[in-house]
Amino acid sequence: MYERIAPLIGQFAARSWTDSPIEASAIRAFCGAVEDANPVYWLEETARNSRFGRLIAPPQSLMALNMDAWWMPDYLQGEMDAAHQAAPETHIRNILAEYGFTEVLVVERSEEYFGAFGHGDGRMGRDRRATNVSEVKTAKVGTGVFLTYEIDYFTERSERHVASARNVTLIYDPAGANR
Repeated sequence: MYERIAPLIGQFAARSWTDSPIEASAIRAFCGAVEDANPVYWLEETARNSRFGRLIAPPQSLMALNMDAWWMPDYLQGEMDAAHQAAPETHIRNILAEYGFTEVLVVERSEEYFGAFGHGDGRMGRDRRATNVSEVKTAKVGTGVFLTYEIDYFTERSERHVASARNVTLIYDPAGANR
């Protein structure tokens, strides 16, 4: 398993883009959900007069603003599916599935921010790469491996690198907990 996975570690997938640009309404919806009253997220004039010069999104909205639609028409979904199928991380997950590791549990996520992003930046670009697959472990939920992957986030309009995230997931076989 590891011999097949090793060449895929560190390889970047083709940059993917969110299906929609970051809009003021999405920023407001996020801020309303988390009750964040910072005026640079809500008020265009205040934001324009701030050090940012425009309406921005809260940094902690990064993951929420990068979630694609739950459903898309087939003519759009096909493009996304093709890119997803070609990604090294998808190949790793397919190899793991051959060994029964099919369930996914997010264990950890950390984010580092390099600049503001928000309304006017267009869509967000994401560069993904798997960086590590652990030895097989047995956890309370089952037997599996910890897959670590990283994502670099870029704005569409200026290609600014605004954030990076590190994710650790347990990909496991729940039947392995009973072995």
